Amino acid sequence: MALLRMYAAKTIITGGLLRSYIDTHKVLLVACKQTIAQQLGLPEPPKRPLVPHLRFLKHYLEVNKMNFPGLTHRELFIKTSQLWKSLAPTEKEKWTCEYEKDKIIYDDRYKKYMSTLIPSQVESIRDLKEKQAKDKIRQGKRREKKKEANMLGKPRYPGNGFTLFMISLDRGETPSKDFMAGVAKLWHDLPQETKNTYHTKAKENLEQYNQELMKWEVKMLKDGRDDLVRRCKLEGELKFIAQSQKHQKQ
Repeated sequence: MALLRMYAAKTIITGGLLRSYIDTHKVLLVACKQTIAQQLGLPEPPKRPLVPHLRFLKHYLEVNKMNFPGLTHRELFIKTSQLWKSLAPTEKEKWTCEYEKDKIIYDDRYKKYMSTLIPSQVESIRDLKEKQAKDKIRQGKRREKKKEANMLGKPRYPGNGFTLFMISLDRGETPSKDFMAGVAKLWHDLPQETKNTYHTKAKENLEQYNQELMKWEVKMLKDGRDDLVRRCKLEGELKFIAQSQKHQKQ
């Protein structure tokens, strides 16, 4: 612990680490995501104009950032969102008019863009959009299942040794990018013996997690919620419960 405090003191890293890591990971995923045109090797279509409230947020986030330099990005976003909600209908109408003007220009440019494509390219765009829409629905269902499982007490995955090291630190006001770079360097510089203590603890946590997860899944099976468990891991338990229920009915 003394060594950990020494490393922590060498940095400005303070605040919710694990959440920052997850948020940063999501940002990187979004940044690396390809557009439909990129996936199909086509020229980029014109960009849609921002809808009124997003147009307003983009403008006033920058304004509030200058007016309130002490606020975090999340606080700035909340403050700006509240400002939009408090606008009079006549004020909102100004932003709507700007959007509608840009939308007319966009529609014309998009129509010309589509006219430059051959039928097979248009069909490929349509097919890919349909696939993405279906994937989005499936992802939404998975998120709902995950949320429901958590509400029903599903144990949370404890993470690996590096995750435990991250959780032991705080971030404070350090930007996510700098924060992650600092954590990665700290981990890299840790003596192997110290790393092993995190790995050992992570292994113990994983064993406990697997035991708790198995108990939870068995309970879900008995409650008729086999849609929330790993069926491939519990085939034997599924058969046993099915047979027990059959005998009870008899």
